[in-house]
Amino acid sequence: MVASWYALLRKRKFLPLFLTQFLGAFNDNAFKLSMLTLISYYLSATQSQSENYQAIAGALYTLPFFLFSATAGQLADKYDKAILTRWVKFLEVVLMIIGGIALYNGSIFLMMFTLTGMGIHSTFFGPIKYAILPDHLPREQLMPATGLIEASTFIAILLGTTLGALMIGDDMSPVIYAILLTNLVAVFGFVSSLYIPPALSSMPLVAVDWRPWRATKNMLVEVVGNRAIFPAIFAISWFWLIGAVMLTKLPDYTHFVLGADTTVFALFLALFSIGIALGSLSITYLLKDRITLRYVPIAMLFLSFFAVDLYLATPAAEQERVLLDLSAFLSQLKHWRIMIDFFLFSFCGGLFVVPLYTYLQVISKEGSRARTIAANNICNAFAMVVGTLLVMLMLYFNLSIVLVFLMMAIFNALAAAVLWFLLRVEHRVC
Repeated sequence: MVASWYALLRKRKFLPLFLTQFLGAFNDNAFKLSMLTLISYYLSATQSQSENYQAIAGALYTLPFFLFSATAGQLADKYDKAILTRWVKFLEVVLMIIGGIALYNGSIFLMMFTLTGMGIHSTFFGPIKYAILPDHLPREQLMPATGLIEASTFIAILLGTTLGALMIGDDMSPVIYAILLTNLVAVFGFVSSLYIPPALSSMPLVAVDWRPWRATKNMLVEVVGNRAIFPAIFAISWFWLIGAVMLTKLPDYTHFVLGADTTVFALFLALFSIGIALGSLSITYLLKDRITLRYVPIAMLFLSFFAVDLYLATPAAEQERVLLDLSAFLSQLKHWRIMIDFFLFSFCGGLFVVPLYTYLQVISKEGSRARTIAANNICNAFAMVVGTLLVMLMLYFNLSIVLVFLMMAIFNALAAAVLWFLLRVEHRVC
């Protein structure tokens, strides 16, 4: 399997796309965290002001996925995906120049403008990066290629998040490093996009609807009504929902429940990203490149098992005033079980999401593949919003963080049962 990944990474039909999407995911998170760290530590007068800016930033980044995903899918089905990618990456270069000016001057308005632009950039690139794979690769290479894309995305998120925050140090002078980093990465991403081979459209007569709400509504109605596609989109959206819930509560879980400092929080972020990445790569080995959804509900049930054990392993909320640093945290044996549970929880997430993305590529009609991916992206964004609202609802009822984890494990087991039923009805398990 390692030889298969190595062979893929040597192909011109895959390596430029791989690098382009990796650098784009990295830059999204590097700029966002540099911006939010700068606002939180240096540009906000109060904690509530900082929290408001962070909430606004999250909304501005997510909104384009709802507004423009349908149009992005139509464009990707109508035109050469390689050419569209170059335009999108050129937009990223322009945005990072603006973002650099914003970071240097401490302009919150320009930062928010740039972040919104990066949301638009990701919205238009999202349908391309999966829809282009079947254009360039044979069916037997789609599973390992999707695994590499998914794994590298989460590693890019981890690196971008970490470096983006670290670039803003104890004073504002290192902001120049954040500017140089994000601009150089944007340029490298544009250069790598120039080497992506052509991916000509098989449906050049596709009509592009420039009215976002109507285009989105029509696309969702079409996809939800497709009983072959809907189970995969349902399961992928559930993956993003449960991920949003876990990551939303992770800072408070680390701080208030485990009584640990930010270095331990960083460790859990690393475990999350690396776990999903390794799960994404492992499933291609376990399935031997076969495209099947047969084992997805099983992987989901294992995810629930480790979430339940995380609940059982978590001690009562720490009462110590001094937060544990990384070395003190690792010195206590009880914490290792928690780390292993969280890592395996994330690993199972990678196991179940890669077959779904691969299946979505092959089950979609060639001329409408990008629109199907775009519809999936809309559903994923909606699921993440629902996940955030679900956390708020649970907090309203004063549920503890670990009880939230337990409830998500139960809901996930139910979702696995629903998916199994949908797959059985449609005979889509093989």
